[in-house]
Amino acid sequence: MISLKPRHRETPLPDLTPLLDTVFILLFFFVIAAAFAIHGVDLRLPKSSAASSYAGHPIEIQLSADGTLHHHGELITLRDVAFLVRNNTKGESSNRQILLVPDRQASVGDFMATVGAIRDNGGDRLVIAAEPAAADKP
Repeated sequence: MISLKPRHRETPLPDLTPLLDTVFILLFFFVIAAAFAIHGVDLRLPKSSAASSYAGHPIEIQLSADGTLHHHGELITLRDVAFLVRNNTKGESSNRQILLVPDRQASVGDFMATVGAIRDNGGDRLVIAAEPAAADKP
């Protein structure tokens, strides 16, 4: 005879394979993206007894020892500095400071040319980065 009683069925579990595939693909993507996002220029800052800490979101321009300029890891020229300063010192962002990060080995000529390009294009709020000088021990 055929049993007419309803059978107790087990509830099927969802297949987690597609979810795990997606998670691993995203993990792989973010690991690779993070590796490419790390960029910058190694600079040896000049030392200064007047150095103090600075907080804020300035326009950062780096001057390397060989005289090249960088902004957000990208190589730029003095013309780009002028454009950057002019466009970021108008309107709402007119209070943004410009942080010049010179390498200790950068020439005075390159430094002065960069400062001149910043000042000539409205960059009156210039901050020059330096490392604090070691205090003399008695």
